[in-house]
Amino acid sequence: MKKIYLICLLLFALFGCQTIEKPNVLEQSLNQGWTLTGDTLSINMHIDVPSVVQQSLYENGIIPHPYLGTVENDLLWISDHPWDYTLHFDLDKELLVKENVELVFEGLDTYTEVKLNGEKLFFADNQFREWKVDVKSFLRDKDNLLEVHFARYDSTQLALYEQHQPRLPEKYAVSRKAPYQHGWDWAPKYKNVGIWKPVKLVGWDKARLKNAYIVTQTADTEKAELMLHLDVENETDGTFEFVVSTGSTTLASRSLSLLKGRQHSVIPITIDNPQLWWPNEMGEQPLYDFEVVLKKGQQVLDTKQFKSGIRTFEMVDEPDSIGRAFYFKVNGVPMYAKGANYVPEEMIETWINADNTLALLREAKDAHFNMLRVWGGGIYPSNDFFNICDSLGILIWQDFMYAGTMYPYDEAFLENARIEAEEQVKRLASHPSLALWCGGNEISEGYYNWGWQQSLGWTEEEDKAIKAGYDRLFEGILPQTVTEFDGTRPYWPSSPSKGWGRPESLTEGDVHYWGVWWGEQPYEMYREKVGRFNSEYGYQSYPDYSTLQKIAQGEPLSPNAEVITAHQKHPRGTRQIDDFIQRYYPNVQPKDFEEYVHLSQLSQAYGMEVAIEAHRTAKPYNMGTLYWQLNDAWPVTSWSSIDYYGNPKVLHGQLKELYAPVLLSVDWKDYGIFVTSDLLRDIDGILTVAVHDLNGGQLFEQKVQVRMSANENKKYAVEGLAEYLRNADLEKVCVKLKLIEGETLTAERNCYFFAFYE
Repeated sequence: MKKIYLICLLLFALFGCQTIEKPNVLEQSLNQGWTLTGDTLSINMHIDVPSVVQQSLYENGIIPHPYLGTVENDLLWISDHPWDYTLHFDLDKELLVKENVELVFEGLDTYTEVKLNGEKLFFADNQFREWKVDVKSFLRDKDNLLEVHFARYDSTQLALYEQHQPRLPEKYAVSRKAPYQHGWDWAPKYKNVGIWKPVKLVGWDKARLKNAYIVTQTADTEKAELMLHLDVENETDGTFEFVVSTGSTTLASRSLSLLKGRQHSVIPITIDNPQLWWPNEMGEQPLYDFEVVLKKGQQVLDTKQFKSGIRTFEMVDEPDSIGRAFYFKVNGVPMYAKGANYVPEEMIETWINADNTLALLREAKDAHFNMLRVWGGGIYPSNDFFNICDSLGILIWQDFMYAGTMYPYDEAFLENARIEAEEQVKRLASHPSLALWCGGNEISEGYYNWGWQQSLGWTEEEDKAIKAGYDRLFEGILPQTVTEFDGTRPYWPSSPSKGWGRPESLTEGDVHYWGVWWGEQPYEMYREKVGRFNSEYGYQSYPDYSTLQKIAQGEPLSPNAEVITAHQKHPRGTRQIDDFIQRYYPNVQPKDFEEYVHLSQLSQAYGMEVAIEAHRTAKPYNMGTLYWQLNDAWPVTSWSSIDYYGNPKVLHGQLKELYAPVLLSVDWKDYGIFVTSDLLRDIDGILTVAVHDLNGGQLFEQKVQVRMSANENKKYAVEGLAEYLRNADLEKVCVKLKLIEGETLTAERNCYFFAFYE
């Protein structure tokens, strides 16, 4: 017993004498305890960040809720007023002894001067960038003062715009800030101001990992070749060891000789027998937990942990007998893209939260989505958004945040854009859901088709200079950045590749077909205007009636009520909704505004049914349909299928049938039956085709043997069907389709020849 005691005492002494190694990289959050003041205004608020001024004013009872009633014009002053954020803080003791301490603002919106203890650190002018600076020499252990001064946004932007020659199509072009906040045909002019992302101090010695991410270069079920990208910052020249592992398996251990400073390195990694990640309904979404360790000798200097999936993604853009095929392959398999365009979920960007995002994206998954296009007029989505898409199997067509205008081409603007692109590419590269990068939204189309040259009076020399600037950014800087810091994802310069008024828009690339909404053509025109990949199209409807009641706050509701008008941002929107209700439901007289709202949703759903059916039954000529738009940024009358409060419209319910893995439909020209399959297996079954009257009575029935290969679209002739339908009153019958394999119901659908009212 005495011997055991002496051994324990000795062990205690040995361990007690050892110095416990402190972490090399330390962080101190600076999110709590800020004061927000309004310069000459008598406004002094104690807040935490992230928070923009509009949010803080509302939460402190100074302004009404910005989404309700008719308050928009009363709140526009906020973005043209200077605002000051100040923070007094003590430095964590462990950070005091670090060789390097960096101050990091993950997001500042937008024109901002930052000071620490009276010393000016930097001026920020890009909402989409991180802003970071070494502050070791400015810090003290107690009572540090951090000051963040936001300039008058509207005045600053206007001055920059007025100074720019030649004139640009939109004032927001001069600012690296979310375009939609300047007003859109579904968004108010709420230009946020503030510290919209977290703030922290980061301290470190010797070296640290600023970034670590993995991309898939090649993969099949036997082997995956991955590339580990590393951003390292080190104090001196030296040799460092990098160990990358997943679970208990070490994938690679490498020694790299690095020069002092910051550098980007790439290490190849191989995984045998990988579990491949697939889009929704093409397979599972396995994710690997990766850890990267940076060591110097035996000392661990830094670690990074992240999840990623293994899959390949290819954009096929190649000539064919019609024009140019445009589609995607995942793990070598052609994919028909089904989904929508995604806009920011809030006008007040700091109100976006992961719970609401998860609910929205689950609705998308349940409606058979496999892709969303993140539209270039908003903001880059958060890591939460991409984590959710990774888990649900929703691929992301990611626009860079440029939309609807030409942009400055001076060196300062282009360098700002380059840094922004590099940060975003590195941040998102590990996500298997990230499919491709696109330069922006409707910029090439605007340049060639919207008459900017004439309306803005550009000289020939000015036109050439602007186009050369466009080429430098969208054909040079952005694709070069994607290649250098990813190298596995395709880049597409602009969406659409051709304007919808040009014939080639339907034979090559992607198309935004707006002939129905903007051109006021009937829904049936969607059957004639089918592109290779329809990346935008849509029609408006009112949101759920309960949503309108919330924004009205007890005021009477009608199409022309002031509150309804305030939440309709398209100048012809109310009239066009009414025109199409009268066109497609001429015999329906709504008893009240609530029923009229429902009719608007039925009209929208019918139009999108015509479009989606036309797109899918043109497979493989057409290989993608992404309607405008999935969601709203505030309660509004819009093209969305889910309103701001998460209420699915009639359209969204129908998508569960229209986007199903197997779609059954009638060819209205010759009454053949399309069986359109996205299944990655063959089909062998019996298709029952029956004609019923609207009371359910059966008038005709025929059965057809269906044999199809995987991922195929095929049309079947049904004996006697065409003759029967040519002699029938089509407004009084329904074609019922049912496909059964063995004892299993594979698909069914009721097809009407008119906009059915129920």
